[in-house]
Amino acid sequence: MVETIPSAMLPAILCWTIPIAGAFATLALSKVGARARDYGAVLASALTALSAVSLLPLLFGEALPIDLRFDWVSLPFSGVPLSLGAGFLIDPLSIILCNVVATISCLIMVYSLKYMEGDPSLTRYWFFMNLFIGNMLLLVLSDNFVQMLFGWEGVGLCSYALIGFWYRDSKEDWLKCWVGEGKESYPPSHSGMKAFMMTRFGDVLMLAGVFLLIVALGTANFLELQQGAASIAGPYKFLLLPAALLIFGGAVGKSAQLPLMEWLPDAMAGPTTVSALIHAATMVKAGVYLVARVFPIFYIALVADPELIAFFQVVAWVGALTAFVAAMQAMVSTELKKVLAYSTVSQIGYMMLGIG
Repeated sequence: MVETIPSAMLPAILCWTIPIAGAFATLALSKVGARARDYGAVLASALTALSAVSLLPLLFGEALPIDLRFDWVSLPFSGVPLSLGAGFLIDPLSIILCNVVATISCLIMVYSLKYMEGDPSLTRYWFFMNLFIGNMLLLVLSDNFVQMLFGWEGVGLCSYALIGFWYRDSKEDWLKCWVGEGKESYPPSHSGMKAFMMTRFGDVLMLAGVFLLIVALGTANFLELQQGAASIAGPYKFLLLPAALLIFGGAVGKSAQLPLMEWLPDAMAGPTTVSALIHAATMVKAGVYLVARVFPIFYIALVADPELIAFFQVVAWVGALTAFVAAMQAMVSTELKKVLAYSTVSQIGYMMLGIG
């Protein structure tokens, strides 16, 4: 672990700050003109992609992982100073996923220039798209659970806003943005609320799991959690298995796995560019990323607590069942976007199976 490496710190910070700054710059540029607003939003995503690509040489030239850490908040707690750290974890997992998110986002933003042309709410669209990109990259690059949760909830907020982008729920638009057929069709606002509530249920489980893990190992930093898992003993050891399963609950919600999978097909009520970016390529992989991130912690802890093998078995079985059930649902679905959504759910199931 390296405390500070300026060459790695700059692109790691720019990766998530540029799109968030670009989101708020969109609001200002909208006063200048539509063209300035549109191209400014796309420029922010392009600069984000360049920042992510600049991290790729670290895969070959640096000793990984690199933990870029600094103090964030220091508060007195019962007479003892309580400090919360912030930082960025640069390792193969974060570098590769960061580049996947940034490059796909840039391409979809370019495509959006024509696909969304003429929409009366384009300022809101560009704002939430760039805000989503920034939060997703913050999630991927964070070196601790507390900071990661800001990105985790940020992508959930943007997902809700963009699923219900055409929030007027006009029945004249049902072929354009309603999900389902006939009397069983749902408007975008209902689909967005369904996604929000189902993913929040998983997030509550995840928060409980993170709390138990911090109690058991005394830190929220991913690398320190691995070090603590190697030598854990005493009365807190029994907390590891429930913590692992509860954290997996958050991954189940965000990545639309059984039994919290039915929100994703309805999320196709949003624009196709939103479905491509958030609900097929990036946000739904956040749950897979979370399981991959905590995998070393619980794998190392297996030495001290062999019962943790149940966590990996649960991940594998949930992934396998999701892959099968979603594929069966895709075979009988009559809507093209829902077929693609069920296919996405099924493929994420294979990822979970592989990790488990």
